[in-house]
Amino acid sequence: MSDYKKAKSVEQLIPIEERYRHIRPRPQLPNFAAHIDGVDLTRPFSDAVRAELYQALLDFEVLFFAPQELTPEQHLELAAVFGPVAQGAYFPRKDSHPQIEVLATDADHPASVDHWHSDLSWLENPPAGTVIQLTEVPEVGGDTAWASMSKAFAALSPGLRDYLRGLDATHTWETSQWRNYLANLGEEVLINSIRQFKPVVHPVVLKHPESGKELLFVNETFTRQINGVSALESREILRLLTSWVKQPEFIYTHKWQANGIAVWDNRSTQHYALADYWPQRRLNHRVTFNARGRAGEIDNTLAAVGGLGVTSKVAYGY
Repeated sequence: MSDYKKAKSVEQLIPIEERYRHIRPRPQLPNFAAHIDGVDLTRPFSDAVRAELYQALLDFEVLFFAPQELTPEQHLELAAVFGPVAQGAYFPRKDSHPQIEVLATDADHPASVDHWHSDLSWLENPPAGTVIQLTEVPEVGGDTAWASMSKAFAALSPGLRDYLRGLDATHTWETSQWRNYLANLGEEVLINSIRQFKPVVHPVVLKHPESGKELLFVNETFTRQINGVSALESREILRLLTSWVKQPEFIYTHKWQANGIAVWDNRSTQHYALADYWPQRRLNHRVTFNARGRAGEIDNTLAAVGGLGVTSKVAYGY
């Protein structure tokens, strides 16, 4: 029997001094959530810095950079360090750069992404990661929390890990608040979304293709059911797992400054945007990217369903 009292700990820390020569990661939890010092994101990246940034994302799963005012081109270039730019979700787009999503919340559009999720797990090939910059932040509040799915999986008992490795689950945007948002964009947009992005199936446990880490890949927002088991078993397993990942040992909560930047691996983390700052304003620019070796997207998700340029009267879900 495993010693559950040790299961949440990390036996061996990543050897930062040996592995990194051009950047300096400062993890905030053991092997998780690293602040990256000494990198000017407004200047071209050397090959050595590119390689170490990519390695740092594999090692620490979410990275943070000191506030720097990026142009849209520099934002896209940072995402391209990790992989080709992906299609993103249904959020509105920056007029001049439709690859950049714009998430604006204010007195008229209260925050509404305060739930744990992995971005676009409802796609057949979800994006490998995401780069965001908060250009405007509330005076107080508006933090974002990330949870490590490698830590969460490793802390489970061996028997439960074995059981979960044999399962897959159905993911769909239709279980989320996207349905209300899309309906507000118009009946045609909603119908196109239902036709274009049908439910997909993913393993409950992913093996990261680069790091080799085993990861829990279910979330409370987009995972509809565990397949091949009774409805009761599915509900209870999902209830256990979606509660399990919220333990503080797996979570780092980041306090934002204006023009702060974060990059995360979408396969090995979930995140939660705290909704505690209404009526203050928060402005987030987001770019998703695919895994290296997989092509970028020609079209974006919002354009694919006829929603590009359509203005919603509500924020996501409301």
